[in-house]
Amino acid sequence: MIYGFYRLVALVVRLLPLKVAYWLGLRICDLFYFLNRRGHAAVREHIRIIFEHQGILPSRCILDGCARKTFQYFGKYLADFIRFRKLTPEGVRESVSIQGLEHLEAIRDSKRGALMLTAHYGNWELGGAFIASMGIPINAVVRPVPSPSLERIFHFFRKQRGMKVIPLAHAGAGIMKALRRGEVVALVGDRDFTGNGRPWKFFGRETSLPRGAAWFAHRTGLPVYLGFATRAPDDTFILRIHPPIDPAAAGSEEVIQEKIVAIMEETIARDPCQWFIFDPFWPNELEDHRPLPDTAIDIR
Repeated sequence: MIYGFYRLVALVVRLLPLKVAYWLGLRICDLFYFLNRRGHAAVREHIRIIFEHQGILPSRCILDGCARKTFQYFGKYLADFIRFRKLTPEGVRESVSIQGLEHLEAIRDSKRGALMLTAHYGNWELGGAFIASMGIPINAVVRPVPSPSLERIFHFFRKQRGMKVIPLAHAGAGIMKALRRGEVVALVGDRDFTGNGRPWKFFGRETSLPRGAAWFAHRTGLPVYLGFATRAPDDTFILRIHPPIDPAAAGSEEVIQEKIVAIMEETIARDPCQWFIFDPFWPNELEDHRPLPDTAIDIR
């Protein structure tokens, strides 16, 4: 049923003008915002924790508005994911501004391979497509969705954009093979899907984060680049590629991970409504919820 619904929505979205497709995505995710009470509560709590980490005590109105905006942004992300085809540098430049292009050029020219880390933020698929469009071989480590039919569609979309896929279940061997070929491996660093992560403070609260990028960088000596494609108010994107984390200069896996987490926190805090995590992220976060005042934001 999910597969059939997705195919129908995908067909309609591809036929509609972009603005109308966005409107449809917004309405569908508005519906999920009101129906998915657990997801709604989780997103609301994520935003509260992010604000409080910055010294901001948010009001109920702010939290409800930001939670709904997160669902709406995700509706636009889905519309973009369905509509994007094989992209060229010229085509991407129409809707993507880039900061740190010199880092991608360094990766392409070195042919040593590199680790690229992102998060479930903004439009991570577009970031991968942009890298592929520059002629840089990129392998995305992905967690397959439960529906094999749906996963085949997602795999086809990624292949159209020039990306290779490494299933999460075979990530270790797949990552090493890709790095030995001098290719880029892209991972997400904000969700521990394997249970092999390590406890780490994220926005001041301990949770389990993936350690794969830091682990591979420390052992291979290859740099880690963090990149995030952020949606701008006009629905174009800003792709920011951060300077590489040099494992030799860092000296240890722990220091590499520390630098990764700091950049992810800085990026997500800039616009928490573009962080798409719809399940509880920190242990016991929903149980720890505290009543909030019906006031405007209070800066401590």
